Amino acid sequence: MGIKYIEEFRDSKIAGKLIRAIQSECTRKLRLMEVCGTHTMSIFRHGIRSVLPTEITLLSGPGCPVCVTAQKDIDAFVEFSRLDNLIVTTFGDLMKVPGSGSTLAREKAAGADVRIVYSTFDAVNIAKDNPDKEVVFCAVGFETTIPTIAAGILMARAQGIENFSIYSANKLTPPALAALMETPGVEIDGFILPGHVSVITGTRAYTPVFEKYDIPSVITGFEPVDILRAVHMLVRQNESGVHALENAYPRAVAHEGNVKAREVMDQVFELCDASWRGIGEIPGSGMGLKPEFREFNAAEKFGMDLEEVPEPKGCACGQILMGLKTPEACSLYKKKCTPMTPVGPCMVSSEGACAAFYKYNI
Repeated sequence: MGIKYIEEFRDSKIAGKLIRAIQSECTRKLRLMEVCGTHTMSIFRHGIRSVLPTEITLLSGPGCPVCVTAQKDIDAFVEFSRLDNLIVTTFGDLMKVPGSGSTLAREKAAGADVRIVYSTFDAVNIAKDNPDKEVVFCAVGFETTIPTIAAGILMARAQGIENFSIYSANKLTPPALAALMETPGVEIDGFILPGHVSVITGTRAYTPVFEKYDIPSVITGFEPVDILRAVHMLVRQNESGVHALENAYPRAVAHEGNVKAREVMDQVFELCDASWRGIGEIPGSGMGLKPEFREFNAAEKFGMDLEEVPEPKGCACGQILMGLKTPEACSLYKKKCTPMTPVGPCMVSSEGACAAFYKYNI
């Protein structure tokens, strides 16, 4: 995107006009959930909460892949790091997420071979360069990341790399939205839908959720004008009573999304049930390897089938991800739980709500 267009979506005059429209048109209390963790950080970075009327509450949703990863999956990653002759490869934001008794960072400090990578292809290349060791990739991501993980597996197969496998904790966004709408106590008047995910899924992926629950929904980008425009559209939908699934990010998101990326994803993965932190098991919300790619299934390869374990005592991360609490309502926030001594993943990930609240001193 050219600098001209970036500046357009950061234009203070356009932003001011939207702010005034939101303030004048909003006549009722609204609870709007930004599903994506990147939206959460952008909202704080640009001070958007401070310019909205007090009637509007912004809630952070289950759109941070590290934050929604179940405790048993974090424990599995730690257990992999303890196996002999094995290299664990992971994205950096998983390193400090606490398992039941340890973290990948702690295991690395104790001598485990844990390596941060920036893509699945990096992990495949590590396996290629270390044929005498097994390499496991911690596959944590949404629709934005899953196609690249699938492409990495296809690359490993094409090159005959047999010492590479993944532990899949991949998840899909729309089933989580449906689960939220079914959860007692959850009150949401509109969804700010994720831009990055929607580039892959298109608007079509949200149609079943919208049609079933008639919930105002707007896909948008990450610049301040993008977010303010989405809020304004959600205010108008609620005020008029005419609900819609709208795309405020047409410069990046098409109705059909990225068909090629989804084809690669569907070539390697299939739907499965998945456990979400705080929400529990959601049918058809995960992406597991198809049987024809079972040799890349690290859980099966190493017999890693752990039982679900409870979240750390006192940690409200699960409730925060569901919009039932905000970080400052957690008894551990800024006390026992800080970025230096995190108790839950919402304080670890750069996209976590607790990390955002802490960084911007809320």
